[in-house]
Amino acid sequence: MMTPAQIAVSQYLVERGLAYVNRRRETLRFRGNLMCLFGDVPVEITISDWDFIRYPHIRVIERPACLDGVQAHLSALNGLCYFTPGSVLLNRHDPVAAVGQCLAQATVVLNELARDSTYRQGEFIREYLANWDAGQQPPPIPVVKGSIADKTTHMNVTFAEGGEFPFAMFGDDVDQLRSIVVSTGRTLRDRGNNSGWVFHTDRWPPMSEAFPRTVYDLFTWAKAWDPNMYQALQDRLGYDRAYLNMPILFLMIRSPAGWLGLTFDLGDRSQRILGMRKATNYRQRLHRHSREITVTRLSVLDWSPEFVYARNLGLEQKNLFGKRITLIGGGAIGSHVAKALVQMGAGQGKHGRLRIVDHDTMEGGNVSRNLLGYPSLFKFKATELVAELRRLHPTANVEEEVGDVLKVDALFRDDLVIDATGEEALSEAINVRHLTAGVSACPVLYVRIYGQGDAVQALWVDSGRKGACFACLRKNDPQSQREPRFRIGKTDEPQWVMRGCQAVTPYAVSAPMHAAAMASEMVADWLQGNVSPRLRFLERPNADVIHNKNQNPEPLPHCPVCSSPIQASKVG
Repeated sequence: MMTPAQIAVSQYLVERGLAYVNRRRETLRFRGNLMCLFGDVPVEITISDWDFIRYPHIRVIERPACLDGVQAHLSALNGLCYFTPGSVLLNRHDPVAAVGQCLAQATVVLNELARDSTYRQGEFIREYLANWDAGQQPPPIPVVKGSIADKTTHMNVTFAEGGEFPFAMFGDDVDQLRSIVVSTGRTLRDRGNNSGWVFHTDRWPPMSEAFPRTVYDLFTWAKAWDPNMYQALQDRLGYDRAYLNMPILFLMIRSPAGWLGLTFDLGDRSQRILGMRKATNYRQRLHRHSREITVTRLSVLDWSPEFVYARNLGLEQKNLFGKRITLIGGGAIGSHVAKALVQMGAGQGKHGRLRIVDHDTMEGGNVSRNLLGYPSLFKFKATELVAELRRLHPTANVEEEVGDVLKVDALFRDDLVIDATGEEALSEAINVRHLTAGVSACPVLYVRIYGQGDAVQALWVDSGRKGACFACLRKNDPQSQREPRFRIGKTDEPQWVMRGCQAVTPYAVSAPMHAAAMASEMVADWLQGNVSPRLRFLERPNADVIHNKNQNPEPLPHCPVCSSPIQASKVG
């Protein structure tokens, strides 16, 4: 039996002149015409999701002549993309209006494609990769991309074998490819570093009614796109004989539209042996038989660290690639900070490294707060956290140092140190060593939880003694008894629970996540060149605390640390 929504939509579509085709469970299918400015267009509309999370599918049954060939918003199977998925919230409470909105937008898109050449060309170029993937049959073969440097000309083509879905993967660092493949539970088969070619162009691909199907099409398409790239391809075919050791040639093109891939068969060894003596002979053969040799398009899935870890910050923002960072503490705060840092690119790049320093082991009381769980009990937090991060992010250079942070050599020679221990006495000791290390020492970020998670606090301290240091967070006159300079709680009574001879502060599981989020935001600000405000507070909703504004506090007069002369110039 049809639902009220299905009945209402059916009546609406029939009134619009569409004919009922069939119903299968929740799916309704109708056919009819969309009245476009250039004439009626026969379409089929299929509605299967009555929550309208997925938009109704509209297929052009017969393309008008003005929409022949590869077109923006039209797949090879004539599916029409009229709304970008997730871009428009349809009214699930008024299904008739929702379907009408889709038909109206579909009509607008078809009119624009048919009548406005500027729109058609602009949309085609803007969505080139989508058109490359869906605009022509047969569809391209998915391949996975690792890192490729800007001037790379040759790449490793590898095959990830085992698992449910084997796949090809390419890049210029085979060790990186292997680490990624192994992390998926597969093994790597490497064809060698000359098994594929890479081309770079700063020109957008041309608009064309068809993508290359043959080597002849490939040559014509590349020449129209970028004559210099076409000439580079011809030069390699004529002089780089190493490619003839392989039966298949892989080509990858880096362009403003993204990565495009193609491959074609070079024939058996008897056909290639002529070119092994003189590569120009084989190039001539390719041109003679170019209309007969089929080209296969490749759809490139980018798994490179450069793409993966830049995605969160945006293409215009900097990430942690190449930065050397030390994180002090692998506990409740530190474990979540470590995860966030790696997801921001820590440990990536030629010199990138994330070091985690902690002397403690996992105990039962840590499990509910830490990123780690039962398998890490009785083991060192730093060691276990590094192992977990390497498992999740196999290309990251993450290392542990188990021991006392105050005995770590050259602690402040990194790009950034983050103190996530939440232990105020230890933080004060780190602060003293930081400010006596000299002006060339790196900045230090202190992040901690107040009370039972009622608030979190973070302070950024530069070695150049700009602004308050960590010791400036407590007053230092004799009458104050070192009370907080920026009071958060309405009482100074510690909120502890005694477990044997150990005092434990209970707090919500969200508190270390809030602290890690605040630390991540300050690190992102640092990457953009301006950490301000340097002192930040984040209060739990409905917490009974004293509100403090985020600010750039000045050094406290007579601070025993930052107002005293620098005792040493050597970076510690």
